[in-house]
Amino acid sequence: MISINSLIKEKETGDIYRLGATFSTDKSNYVYDTGTGKVVQLDEESSPFITGLFDENTSASQLRNIADENKNIDNVIDFLKEENLLCNPEIKHFIPLENKIKEENLQMEQLIIELTGKCNLRCKYCIYNDYNDGTRNFNTKSIEFETAKKAIDYIYLHRSNKRLAITFYGGEPLVKFDVMKQCIEYSLEHLKDCNLSFSFTTNLTLVTKEIADYLARIPNLSIVVSLDGPEEVQNTARVYADGKPTFKDAFRGLKLLSEAINKYKKTTITVNAVLLPPYTVERLEKINSFFGSLDFLSDDTEVRVTYPAQGTVPESYFDELKNKGYDDHQIADGWFDWAIKKTRESVSNENKHNIYSHVLEASLTQIHNRILRDKPIDLYYYNGCCLPGQRRLYVCTDGSYKVCERIGDSPVIGHVDTGLNEEAVKKYYLNKYEEESIQDCSKCWAVQLCDICYADCYEESGIDIEKKRNICKNLRNRYLSWLVYYHKVLEDYPERIDQISKIEAN
Repeated sequence: MISINSLIKEKETGDIYRLGATFSTDKSNYVYDTGTGKVVQLDEESSPFITGLFDENTSASQLRNIADENKNIDNVIDFLKEENLLCNPEIKHFIPLENKIKEENLQMEQLIIELTGKCNLRCKYCIYNDYNDGTRNFNTKSIEFETAKKAIDYIYLHRSNKRLAITFYGGEPLVKFDVMKQCIEYSLEHLKDCNLSFSFTTNLTLVTKEIADYLARIPNLSIVVSLDGPEEVQNTARVYADGKPTFKDAFRGLKLLSEAINKYKKTTITVNAVLLPPYTVERLEKINSFFGSLDFLSDDTEVRVTYPAQGTVPESYFDELKNKGYDDHQIADGWFDWAIKKTRESVSNENKHNIYSHVLEASLTQIHNRILRDKPIDLYYYNGCCLPGQRRLYVCTDGSYKVCERIGDSPVIGHVDTGLNEEAVKKYYLNKYEEESIQDCSKCWAVQLCDICYADCYEESGIDIEKKRNICKNLRNRYLSWLVYYHKVLEDYPERIDQISKIEAN
């Protein structure tokens, strides 16, 4: 039963930090409760005691004095009891999933086909560069159509009733456009009873009028196109293998693709811009203005922003920034402030061809759609991990199956000739993940917000727990920032929260 004494004891042992976290905006103090997902605005009665609970600089004896001096402390405790706050039990296991990976229970939704390891670009933040450990490097391997066909047939037999998505991956998928075309036409012919869709990501440089025209005729095809911004921004990191700039070819490809899509109106484009520091207002405005000026993009084209994966940008880049007066390893708070300011200036937010809408959606939607419960439970999901072989399946050029395209060197979970290896999934991705992670997760206030997955912390032999722990630290800081910004927007700009509520979480 929760009481002043029990909370102070949690403070003394250090276990208090698994129960929740406090944060503040310019206007209010709040507490996020781990067990229920609730966020409570603190008043004058509750704020000193609750913030003291989670303040590392406040000792247990000081907290006792705060409680003794608070005449209304019993009201605070009663409220915590009524709302089932700060009382979640210690996590001892993740939700059991073993039965779901049995052959007869598979409900696959997506097949990712690695068409090739070849790429004509050498983007400076790409995970496949030689200096990035833990992933394969670029190579000359490509998948044979017969191998891809076996994977398509396998996922068709174990498909979800909802839909079946086929995604093409590389390298640069258009290097093997011929095999992509074979896979699309085979699927359209033999998988007619599915709610079928296709997708891939391209750097745009290999798009021709003929390729654009073909792709634009494919129903339910979505294409993510990589373009970082205007010429000087794009050419900073996106270069050919010989170091030459890519902007002119990528821009030409985007225009060809957009014109074909505008003609047939069957295919959709999402522009993905990877933002490298420095995150100055001047640079953000330049990138935003560029995308806003592209009048050939269809109205339903979204512009999204992402950041380089941790460890993919060489330190020499940051050294160069430091020499220019920048020290910007992390996303600056100014980036969120700028995004909120731009949103306020454009309340209707009708133009999707901007970069500030997406950064707010990415952070605010995750907080808005967080799990909420009346009472805490003692079982949680495997952080942000997909169930291997259930939601998606990745087939490599050699026909081996892996969990997904985002994971580099990692344990294989099957082959096109033998199907999914249930024992490998259970050993490496369920049992080992829980064994290594559960103690850390049981002490983490952000366990219900966590989106860390296998792609973040796996190597060839399985989970790298030290790598995961380093990422966890950064994620907790991120979630705390997102909680702050969500509640800043809620206080000052509630209309934006209304818009966020209509967006489905990924």
